[in-house]
Parts: sequence; structure tokens; C-alpha cells
Amino acid sequence: MTEPVVLPNFEEFGDKTISGFESPEEAHAATQALLKEDRESGRPRIDAPGDNQTTLERGILRNGAWYRDAEVRELNGYDEEAFAAVGASSAPQKLVETLLTRGVVAVGGEPMTRALAGELLIGDRELLIMAIRRATFGDTLEFEHLPCSNCGEFVDLTVPLEAIPVVHLDDPERTEYEVPLRKGASAIVRMPTGDDQEAVFAVRDNRAKQDSAILSRCVLRLVQADGSEVPRPPAQTLPWADRQTILQFLVATQPGPRLGDFSFTHDVCGEEVALPINLAVLFRGL
Repeated sequence: MTEPVVLPNFEEFGDKTISGFESPEEAHAATQALLKEDRESGRPRIDAPGDNQTTLERGILRNGAWYRDAEVRELNGYDEEAFAAVGASSAPQKLVETLLTRGVVAVGGEPMTRALAGELLIGDRELLIMAIRRATFGDTLEFEHLPCSNCGEFVDLTVPLEAIPVVHLDDPERTEYEVPLRKGASAIVRMPTGDDQEAVFAVRDNRAKQDSAILSRCVLRLVQADGSEVPRPPAQTLPWADRQTILQFLVATQPGPRLGDFSFTHDVCGEEVALPINLAVLFRGL
């Protein structure tokens, strides 16, 4: 059995909300800190496995039709060994890739592959991860002796997975979006996919370059105030303020569960407590 690792102090993060998309490394650190006390009290209680079917927000396009139905399966000991072989210290995208390719049976009747996983919207990938978690461990997350970041009291908490907020697409088949920019310009963008997310993860220790990586892939064209268009503008040539506007739009519009936005009201102190959720919380020991 693997010995617990030394984790950071959860209280150091305060009560701020951390986005896993905008700051994956900080979100991972915050979640590890959150689990410091929880792991000392043992593994979570496990409910009966749930339904193995789920519906994605967009799904995949095949022969002019969109397919949004997906099937996942309950993870077993072989899968646990595969995750252990990948290693908790591996790049985040490797863990996500392993989880999706092993835990998802099919999307739209098409067997899951690494290429298919990369094609999916980030939000659809996270919906699949939630479905795998539900099929494997049940519909709730259990926390024991969770320290409140406001008053320091310990909390025993049961979180239904359905309590995690989810953003839906108004039009699942829409593939392009217009983002108003400064000086009368606008950007035509698409939603980031798994392949885009992996490209961002591949850029290490430079947030600006990570931003450039996602912008260079997701900004399809720039429309100037006079109506002229610049296809695939180099991300570095975009004004700083416009870059941030586009990135904020991509984060806000991306569908799927908002794992980093979950919080609960502590009945002892009455304060709202941020409870960031990611793979380490959903799959204890991963």
C-alpha cells in the first residue's frame, strides 16, 4: 500500500476559487492540500455503482450528424494498476488520457481511442470523468474531518455529484462564437478540445506561453472594425487586453461541470467554503 505523501497546508489557499482550466497547477496543489486531513481519516465510503450511460454537451460529428450519447464502465483492479503505472507525478494530461481511454466504452457507438478523446470538448471530457466516477464509486463524495478554511472546525460532509454546477450549451451544434473586442474588433473562436488542453499542458512554467498556445489554436479569425478579416492571427500579435477577453470567454462558455467552483456553507460559522474538486478528489489515491 502506498504511503501518504507530504501535502501542503490547505489554509494557505484561503477561500478563493481556483479554476482548473486557467491555473491547473495551482488547482492541483489546492486539491492535494484539501486531501491532507481527509486522507488521514481513511478512504471514502463507496456507494453502489450508478448508471453507465451519459449524455454529452456536444459529442462528436460523424457524417453530418452529432452523436452525444456515451457509455462508461466501472473501473477495476486492472485499471488501478494502470493508473499506478502512469504515476501520480506524471503530467496531468497523461492521467486524464488513461482515465478516458480505459473508463469510456464508446461515444456515439464509436469505441473510445486516444484520438477520439482528443477530439472531445474539454467539458465533455469532464462529463465523462464524472460518469466514470459515478459508475465506479457511486453518486456521492464523502469527506471526514475536513478543516473549514474560515473557522478551523472540522466538517463531515456528503457531496452529491449532482450538486457540482454544470454549464450547458444553448446550441450544442454551434461550433463558432464571436467575441467582441476593443476598438470595434471581434474574434471568431471555437471551444477548446482535449487536444488543445494537452497542448497547453505541454507548455511548462510560462503562463503567457500557455495562453498563446490556446489562443493560437482556438482563434479562427480576427475581424477588424472596417470588416476586414485576419485568418489565424498569431496569438502574440493580439493586444494584451483582447487576449484576456478571449480567454475569459473560452473559460466561461466551455460547457461541463465546474469542478473548481464548488463550495458549501459551513453550518457552524455560516460562511461559504470553497471546495475545489479534481481527479485527486474524485478518485482517491489517483
